[in-house]
Amino acid sequence: MRTILFAVLGTAMLSTSPALRAQEAAYPARPIRLIVAFGPGSVNDAMARELAKTLYGELGQPVIVENKPGAGGVVGTDYVAKAAPDGYTLGFGTSSQLVMNVGLQKSLPFDVERDLTPIGLVSRTPLALAVPAGGPGSLADLVKAAKGRSQSMTYSSSGVGSINHIAGAAFARAAGIDLMHVPYKGAAVAAADLAAGRVDMMLVTLPSMAGLVEQGKVKVLANGIDRRGASTPKVPTFAQAGLPAFKGYTWNNVFAPAGTPAAVVARLNAALNRVLADPQVVQFAQRQTAEIMAPSTPAQALAFEKNERATWVPFIRSLGIEP
Repeated sequence: MRTILFAVLGTAMLSTSPALRAQEAAYPARPIRLIVAFGPGSVNDAMARELAKTLYGELGQPVIVENKPGAGGVVGTDYVAKAAPDGYTLGFGTSSQLVMNVGLQKSLPFDVERDLTPIGLVSRTPLALAVPAGGPGSLADLVKAAKGRSQSMTYSSSGVGSINHIAGAAFARAAGIDLMHVPYKGAAVAAADLAAGRVDMMLVTLPSMAGLVEQGKVKVLANGIDRRGASTPKVPTFAQAGLPAFKGYTWNNVFAPAGTPAAVVARLNAALNRVLADPQVVQFAQRQTAEIMAPSTPAQALAFEKNERATWVPFIRSLGIEP
């Protein structure tokens, strides 16, 4: 009976393998969904839609962006994790989903390493240190002022556990200063109070602050990546401004459910890397003050993720934040 059973199983596997190989070779044969775990209009949503538009030319099938916001990105991430691993449901990943939530949430309905497969890295956007127009003129002046005050300076964020919150706490620790966190219900309100001088500083992506900077209500002292941005050449890095111990940025990738066939992952990775080399996409990213992180392999994308989690998750947990 055992011999017969093995023979039957082996025959079944042989008979289905050509069909599976044919499906993979024909991929994609229908539209692909790209899940954004945040609402329309965000920087993440804008980048995902630019990618989706350009990927159509590479893949020959529409890539349709769907927004599934909720629980700080948990809802959309879980949706992809539980989707069929066939390459037709992908996620547009963020550091909030794949790093911050791991440190913030006591439990998640998925495991980022067990249930998700990276396709490739997309871009990295610096967090800039912004102050009111009448605030300190340099990073060194701000740190000096913070150390000379009897009461803590304040920094705003879009909410408890947000990237602005975590980055502000990391900045305070790197600079050796005490800061008081002032959470708001959204980045727009937090930025408005910064412009009005009701808080002393905020770590934020430049696109969300661009209007206030242009109006002269806010100024930017430093950006959180290794070099000056192409669209903001006058803004120094934290290292150039005197604080090499701090880096702050958000990042994006594209991921699929675990178990997605290797051939499909390779096809998507190649298409993604080609799209990210397109001058129009590069220019779009630069207008968002982002830098393209391609080309990357799925293995390199996973290694990057793991390094980010190793760096940030212990720090986030040390803050004892209750989201």
